[in-house]
Amino acid sequence: MAAIQPPHETAELRDGSTVLIRPIAPDDKERLSAAFHRLSAESRRRRFLTPATELSAEDLVYLTEVDHRRHEAMVAADPADGSLVGSARYVQVPRERETAEVAVAVADDWQRRGVATALLSALSRRAHENGIERFRAYVSSENAVVVDALTRAGAKRAPSAAATELEFNVEVPQEDLGDRLRTALRAAAAGQLRLVERVGRRLGIWPR
Repeated sequence: MAAIQPPHETAELRDGSTVLIRPIAPDDKERLSAAFHRLSAESRRRRFLTPATELSAEDLVYLTEVDHRRHEAMVAADPADGSLVGSARYVQVPRERETAEVAVAVADDWQRRGVATALLSALSRRAHENGIERFRAYVSSENAVVVDALTRAGAKRAPSAAATELEFNVEVPQEDLGDRLRTALRAAAAGQLRLVERVGRRLGIWPR
């Protein structure tokens, strides 16, 4: 049974502009592809850990046709034209019903305005409603800034199978994100869209 989708909401950003926060929908494929192309090459590399220049048709199906329960994605839309300027998602970890990997991406020209914070706040509320108690993030062992931010925010470090990355678990906030947790989640989630492939392979649904 599909989860009940949350209503659309308007979020005011730091500069006084607004974005519409809503669940992703199957008809967002073209908008999501356009949003991907708005990312700089460096942003694509950091967030997807790949030099890919396109999202395949299979990618777009996986990213937009979610069940809003085990796999949830919230998007930020420009109210002027409906274009997508950011997205945040979680994917439940197989056999760990209360844990989900988390990811966020924001178009370069909308960064540092509060879009990621608005998306992560909305995603955290959805996670809480769906029984997700903790977010999991994988961080490069060389990324001292993010590792420090997660540690100071109280994230719990766990052993990771890969020598080049560290695993952190962050409790999903019951209410609004605190300052330290907001900073830590935003930093950790920014490079985690590889979770789409990693978790998809575990579930046997990643097509490539």
